[in-house]
Formats: sequence, structure tokens, C-alpha cells
Amino acid sequence: MEQRSPSIGGPGDNRPVHGEVARIVYASQSRISGSVYAEMERIRGAAMRHNPQLGVHTALLYQSGWFVQWKEGPGDAMVSLMARVARDRRHHSLRVVHSTHGPRLLDGPWSMAIVQRAEKPDDMTLRVLQLRDRIEAGAQYSPPSVWRQLSTPMQLPIAALRAEPDVFQRVLVCAAFGGASMELVQWLAHRTGASVVHRRFAGSQDRDISTDLIDFEHDGEVLRMVAMARAGLALPLTRAFMPDFSHVMLLLCGNVDRDLTLLKAVVSAFSGLPSPPALLGVAANEAAHARPAAIAQGLDLVYLACHADPKDGAAVWEAAQPLLGDWRQAANSGPAGIAARARTIRR
Repeated sequence: MEQRSPSIGGPGDNRPVHGEVARIVYASQSRISGSVYAEMERIRGAAMRHNPQLGVHTALLYQSGWFVQWKEGPGDAMVSLMARVARDRRHHSLRVVHSTHGPRLLDGPWSMAIVQRAEKPDDMTLRVLQLRDRIEAGAQYSPPSVWRQLSTPMQLPIAALRAEPDVFQRVLVCAAFGGASMELVQWLAHRTGASVVHRRFAGSQDRDISTDLIDFEHDGEVLRMVAMARAGLALPLTRAFMPDFSHVMLLLCGNVDRDLTLLKAVVSAFSGLPSPPALLGVAANEAAHARPAAIAQGLDLVYLACHADPKDGAAVWEAAQPLLGDWRQAANSGPAGIAARARTIRR
């Protein structure tokens, strides 16, 4: 049975594509003793020489002594590729966690990531085995959900009380200037006592890009805030997860060119989505919202104007949280719920 891909924060289809591909997510333990990132770059080089002509797209993760790979491509190519992967001496104890046919979700040949967490390999081992057991028992997850549950599972105590471990509100934060998105997440971490999870992403040729996330409880709900540099929006891995966000928060600087460059990058990342996240623009004055709001509304995107100094974490959070709350009930309800809520709060 095909597993359905998550829409905005929950079950549903991701960006539409023609035809189906084989989709596999597997985990294996690393044998690499030197620089993991350097070895991943070598793996990237080999993959980029061979996989594009086969129609195979890959996302590679390293975390806590484990590799996780998400591969998509034609079935025959995937069979031969997996046989070669199984013989690679750089890892061992390969376990296929997810295997389905469905729409291609990785729209580029390569993404890779390193998640920096203070956990032991045994913790990752337990997570891999538990997730595989749930899937073998009949639970259905999309490749992005499997990736997320292995790399950055929700670990707040309140989340353990939920029947579905991967359903919670997610908000992406990007800035038109400097490291303002990272600074906002750092401020929220200090305010809430949340631990910051640091990650490094890269594409087929790019240098690595930093992205931070925190999880915290707000008004009895679970909320994940993810900060990412603008360049990270173009990565296939980022685009595959874009349907999961209820909002993309845009920290605007008031410089029209910079603000519209950020908006263009976000709109490009939305390309093909049936129900994109809401845009939540944050600016110190109302005039800075005029052009982004007009462009967004012309593209039939929801634009919510938030008036606060983007450099002031306390002011941003005070102004933004009511707008995030307005969407919380719809955030995990899929395209229909999002569209209905959009009609009531479009601004």
C-alpha cells in the first residue's frame, strides 16, 4: 500500500509530480573513523557522477554514529543501487525502515545533513528499531516523517501522550538580514528553557548551511521553531519538508530589494504545493509589508502582517504568537483545513 505524504503538519500529499518512484529509507551504523563530513562529501561526489543518469535522488544524514539515507528512483535502478550500497565497507548493519512507491518528494539529486545531538549511538539504535517495529506493525509514515522521527523526534513529555508522534505544529523562520532567524530561535530557547538542536545541510554542490531548531510547549500545545538561512530554502531536502510547516515567518529589514529577495526564495520553495504554509511577515513598520503582502496575495498565498522590530525577540514573539495560535487547529488538518482557515484570517 502506498503511504501518503504529510501535508501541512500531518497526513496528506506533498507537491504533485507525475508518475511514481520507489522510495526507500534505510539506516546503518558508521565505520568511519575520520572526518564524517569529508567522507560525506566523497560520497556526494560519487553519487553525483552516477545517480542523476539513473534518475535516483538521495538525501544522506549522519547522526550519533548512524547514517540514514532516503533514496527515490526507478525500481530497477534502486534494486541494483541498494545491492551496491549493502557492500559498502563504510557502514554495517543496514536496516530498511521504509519502502514504498509513490510521488517523488526529493526534487533534486542530492541533499545531506549532519544533526548534532548529545546522544549515544545506542539511543539512535533504539529509535531505529522502534520505528521499524511500528511500521511493520502497520503504522504508515511518509519518507519525510520517517526521516524526521529518526533525526529530530519530538521529545517533549507532552508529546509522549499523543497517539501520533509526528503530528505537531512547525514554523520555519527566515530573515532578510544577517543571522536574525537564528537569534530569534536562540532567544526563544533561553525564554523557554528549550535545547537548541544544531544541524548542517548541503546540496549537490553547495557549502554547508546552518539550521537550528527548538521544541517547546506553548499554551498546552507542542511547537517546533526552525531557523534557516535563506540559501537553505533551495535545497531539495528543505523543499521536501516545506508542506509540514504551518507558517514561514519572514523577518523583514525594510530594504525592499532584500525583503523581496527573501520572498522570492520562499515562493520558489513553495513551487507546486497545493496548500503552501502561511507567510507571517514581521516588520518594524507597516510600510515594509506593502510590497511583500501585495505579491503574496497576487500569488494566492496567505500573508499575515506582524508589526514588531525583527531584532527584538520579545517583541516579535509577543506580536507573532496570536497569529500562530489562530492557525494551530488547522496546522495538522491538511489542505482543506488550511484553506478554510485562510479564508477567515487572510490579511
